[in-house]
Amino acid sequence: MMMTTTTTTMNAPSKPIARRRRSSSSSSSSSSLLWINSRCYKCSGASRMKTRKMYRQSHRRQIERAVVASSASSSSSIANSATATDDDVSIDTTTKTTTTKDTNKFNWQKNWYPASPVSFLETDAPNAIKILGLEMVVWKTKDGWSCLEDSCPHRRAPLSLGFIHANKDALVCRYHGWEFAKDGKCVDIPMSIDENANATACNSKKSCASEYPCKVHAGVVWVWPETGADAFLESSVKKCTTENFSELQGAGDNEWGMVELPVGYNPALENQFDPSHAEWLHARYDPESNIRSVSEMADFVPMTKFESFDDDTTEGFKVRHGGYNAKNSKINATRVFTAPCSSRSEYLDEKGKPYLSAHILYTPTEPNRTLMFTKFQAYQFTAVQGAGTRKVSVAGKIENLLTTPARNLFNLYIQNFNTIGDARLVFTGLQHGAGNAAYTLGNQDIRAMHGVEKDMKKRGKWNKAYYLPTVADKGVSAFRTWMDKFTENGNVEWLDGSAVDATPTVSEEEQTERYHRHTKHCRACKAALNELGVLEERLLLASKVLLGTSLITGFGGALVGNEGLPVLTLSLAGLSLLGVEEVRDMQHEFVSSTPRRGVPKPKLW
Repeated sequence: MMMTTTTTTMNAPSKPIARRRRSSSSSSSSSSLLWINSRCYKCSGASRMKTRKMYRQSHRRQIERAVVASSASSSSSIANSATATDDDVSIDTTTKTTTTKDTNKFNWQKNWYPASPVSFLETDAPNAIKILGLEMVVWKTKDGWSCLEDSCPHRRAPLSLGFIHANKDALVCRYHGWEFAKDGKCVDIPMSIDENANATACNSKKSCASEYPCKVHAGVVWVWPETGADAFLESSVKKCTTENFSELQGAGDNEWGMVELPVGYNPALENQFDPSHAEWLHARYDPESNIRSVSEMADFVPMTKFESFDDDTTEGFKVRHGGYNAKNSKINATRVFTAPCSSRSEYLDEKGKPYLSAHILYTPTEPNRTLMFTKFQAYQFTAVQGAGTRKVSVAGKIENLLTTPARNLFNLYIQNFNTIGDARLVFTGLQHGAGNAAYTLGNQDIRAMHGVEKDMKKRGKWNKAYYLPTVADKGVSAFRTWMDKFTENGNVEWLDGSAVDATPTVSEEEQTERYHRHTKHCRACKAALNELGVLEERLLLASKVLLGTSLITGFGGALVGNEGLPVLTLSLAGLSLLGVEEVRDMQHEFVSSTPRRGVPKPKLW
C-alpha cells in the first residue's frame, strides 16, 4: 500500500540550505532512511570532520531505531518525518506530490531468508540459489560463506557456472576467467594487456559483482536480499528468525530437511496453519476398502480450541490450539509465525511437559515455487504422526528375509569402494532418496496445495472462495488475514519485477518429481546418486565379462565334460544384471515418484 503526501515548496532563501543525502541503496524502501547532512559552508575543516563523524554515528543510531520501530509497527510518524528526497528542498513555488512506502506494510526486501542448510551446500563449488526472484550464488571462502549476484559484470554469464580457485580464495567466472573476492570485488581479468590495465579495470566499480549480506545460524545459510552499505548496516541490527528460538536437536542427526515445493508461498504457508489436514491427507488407508485405517492410525478428534493471541504486527502473529487425534487430544500447542519465513510450534501435554517441537522455514524463490525447511523434535512416542501398528504382510516378511543379504553386501560395497572417500555422506543421501515414505507425505501435500492454488487463481479472494465453518479452520483464516492486512494485495513482492502470474497447470508427474524438489539442492543426495551410477556401470561391465567367460568356458566344458565353471559364471552374470535393475530403481527414486514400470501414476496412499 502506498501513501501519497503533498508538500508545498518555497523560493530558495539567500542562506545555504541543508541538503538531504540520498541512501546508497537502490531499493525504493530505502527512502525512509535518508537523513539530513547538517553542514555549514562557513565552518572550519576540523568542524566539518567532527560534523561528518557525528553524522555517521547518528546515521547508524537512526537506522537501528527505524528497524526496532518497524518491528513494533509503530513507526509511521517517525518514518514520515524522516523520509525525504531532493524534491523536499526546491527553488520554485510549485506543489510537489511525493510517494512514500506505508510503514504499516511488511517490507519483503529488508529481512533475512534461509537459503540452504549448510550441509546441503557444495564447499568446493559455487551454489546457485534464488530468493524473491533474485538469482544469487553462494560460495565458501576461507573466511566463511559469501553471497553474490549470480551474474558476472563482464558479459552477465552466471557465476554459478564457474569454479572456486582455492589458492586465490576467489570465485572464477567460467566464461572469460574473471576472478572475484568474497566482497564481489574483481581481483583479476586474464585478458588485460598488462598489469596497469588489469589494475585499472579491477578498480572500476563496473567490474564488481554485487554482494548480499550473508551469515550462518543454526546450521542454515541466511541471505538478506538487498545490496549496498545500508543493507549491511540494517541487516547487522536485525536477527534472523532462528535467533529468536532455542535450537532443536532434529531427528537424531541435528540436520534440517529441505525441499523446493512446486507451489506458491500462500498455499505452502496456510497448509502449516492447518494441522488437522494430517488426519485425512496423511492418513493410512486400508488397501482393500480404501477407508481410513483405524488399526494403523490414532482416530481423529474434532478440534475445539484454535485462537489468536497477542496483537498481529508486521512481524507476524501467534495462535494456540488443541489436539486433533486420540493420541494428542489433550495437548496445548502454540504456533508463532515470524514473517516472512518462520513457523515455530511448541506442543505441551496435559501435564505441561514437552510433547513435540517443530520449526519450519519458508523462502519464496519465484512465483509458484517455495523452499521449505523442516526440523522436528519429538519428546514422546505418541507425538509421531499416525502412531499405531503398521501391518506387515507375509509377502513383505519373505521379501525382507531374501533381500537382507543383498542389502548387507551393498552397504559393504559403499563403505569400502565408494569413489569420493566419504561413505557417511553417501549413506546420508541414500537415507534421503532411496525410499518412498518421506516423499509420499510431500506428494500428498503438493497434490492438494497445487489444486488449491490453481483453483484460487480463478476464484479470487480467499474469504469469498473458502467456506471455513469449523474451529480447525481458524489457523488458515489467521494467516490469510495477516497477509491481507500487512502485504500488498495479500501476495509476495517479487524483487525481480515478476508479476503474480496465473498458476500454470502442472501434470501430476511434474508435481511429484524429486530431482528439482530436493536432490539437486542436496550435496549428500548428489553424491549418492553419483555412486549408484558408478555401481551400475561396474555391474554392467561385470555381467558382460562373466557372460563372455561363461560362453568361452562352456565350449571347453562341453568337450571335457565339466560344465561347472560355465554354469557358475552364467549365474553370476544373471545376478549382476539383477543388481543393475535394482540400482536403476534406486537411482529413479532420486528423480521421480512415478514408477519405472507399469502405469506412470505416483502412489499416494
